[in-house]
Amino acid sequence: MIVRVVVMLKNLLIVMVVLSYASNLAKAANLTQNDMDDISKIENYLNSITTFKSNFLQTASTGERSGGVLFLDRPGKMRVQYDEPSPILLVSDGAYVIYVEKNLEQISHLPISQTPLRALIEKDVNLQNWYKIKDIERGPGTLRLTLTMKDDLSLSSVQLLFSDRPMQLRQWTIRDQQGIEVRVSLMDMQRGAKFDPKLFEVDPNLFSSPNQDN
Repeated sequence: MIVRVVVMLKNLLIVMVVLSYASNLAKAANLTQNDMDDISKIENYLNSITTFKSNFLQTASTGERSGGVLFLDRPGKMRVQYDEPSPILLVSDGAYVIYVEKNLEQISHLPISQTPLRALIEKDVNLQNWYKIKDIERGPGTLRLTLTMKDDLSLSSVQLLFSDRPMQLRQWTIRDQQGIEVRVSLMDMQRGAKFDPKLFEVDPNLFSSPNQDN
């Protein structure tokens, strides 16, 4: 169960990376002017975000469900906090991505520059050539964008769902090469909130015994 939660968390981060990369997509597909206009809207929307807080519900085609709260403070800061009993916490403190595995009492650090998360929290959203547009679907008040990833063969597609009046990210779905889907739905998004800086910190001695050095 723990391994599955970690995989789902990784998938969530990959999708968030997709959100930070959407500008030069004309090279990836035969896009119409309307398509390019919609992509520009998405990019402008993402660039307009400074902070947001959102509840999320994550479901998988394997039947697993988990919820939590996502905090984003651009540039550099993010916290993905799963509800109990999930043992996983993810924090970006501006320099490192920090994985906390409570059940194992382990804390792992990875420089942001070595993770896809770097793209999400950059100051300027600038979508590069990492993705190809598979489909753009317009519905009543919605815009659905399906992307394929060039460099990650473990994923088949990523689908992003936005409401367009006003523009807001509502949901994303990841499908891997085995056909397993992970869907994340955002709820009660609050933009422009101010967060306590401690929200994006992890105590390096979190799992140390008070008498460990005695």
